[in-house]
Amino acid sequence: MKDVARAAKCHASTVSLALRGDARIPVETQERVKSAAARLGYSIHPMISAWVSARRAGRPVAERVAAAYLTCLPGNYPWKADQHFRSIYEGAKERAERYGFSLDEFRASDYGPDLGRLNRVLITRNVQALIVGPTLEHHDLSGIAWERFSLVTIGYGLGSPGLHRVTEDHHLGMRLAFEWCIAQGYRRIGLALIRQHNAMRKERWMGAYLYEQHAHLKAHERLPIYIARTSSPIAEANTWLRRQKPDIILADEPAAWRRTSVKTLGFALSSAHQFPGVHENNREIGRHASDLLISLVMRNERGIPAVRQTVLVEPSLDGDIHANA
Repeated sequence: MKDVARAAKCHASTVSLALRGDARIPVETQERVKSAAARLGYSIHPMISAWVSARRAGRPVAERVAAAYLTCLPGNYPWKADQHFRSIYEGAKERAERYGFSLDEFRASDYGPDLGRLNRVLITRNVQALIVGPTLEHHDLSGIAWERFSLVTIGYGLGSPGLHRVTEDHHLGMRLAFEWCIAQGYRRIGLALIRQHNAMRKERWMGAYLYEQHAHLKAHERLPIYIARTSSPIAEANTWLRRQKPDIILADEPAAWRRTSVKTLGFALSSAHQFPGVHENNREIGRHASDLLISLVMRNERGIPAVRQTVLVEPSLDGDIHANA
């Protein structure tokens, strides 16, 4: 640090603050310090940085590195009662704690639309890393000093800022379901989606389905995709069912189709869901999110990445699968 200070013509304490992006240090000084550090091959070790920050603040030195799991769901939504969201969080927390991190939940809804207050809380608690959890709708976040944290998001809900991402392999899930239908002799294979679910997955299910139709079916066997406008797809589907006469329906909400006589197969089921089909590995999604976050912390990579990476976690086809009528 003293070598960097001499090269940048400043005090050693300025080096520490500048490399952490402290707002008290002028931007031009920060850039000069970072340039000198890069030339000399110097970087702050994140664990030591966290230890020193706690000591300087007069706080007891924590045994674990502080990390935050930020949920952006509606404030009244009981997300821990939802197996999908709970399993992802439990997987992330389990993996983080295994490697010396504490992962505590923060709810964006507690801080209102401007997250400046949350930002101050995170800094006060010496949080080093942040996971933005999955949501029900697309959203953006502002008011957080992103440059201070190592950052990962789960799913496609977060539009801005663009962070490293961990999510389900939606393309593979559709392929597994479709090719199981082909292996069972089905030819008129329908796809029924809820509009909001489709949009949240960036239409990746549709892309895989259209490819599988092209690869396995003749032109007259390829059915148009049914997209419901509401969360009750069967209420709008009578015309589609009557005209297309599917042998089996691939559905993102298979339970909604039980009132029909058509067999259904789920392709994006929660890992603990009893319905047969393709199951997401929700807990593994959470674990991989923590794995990615920990690697960023260890490399001292903070802030919004210039080049993002996406980690895809493969779903599983139920070994005893059978389509429900």
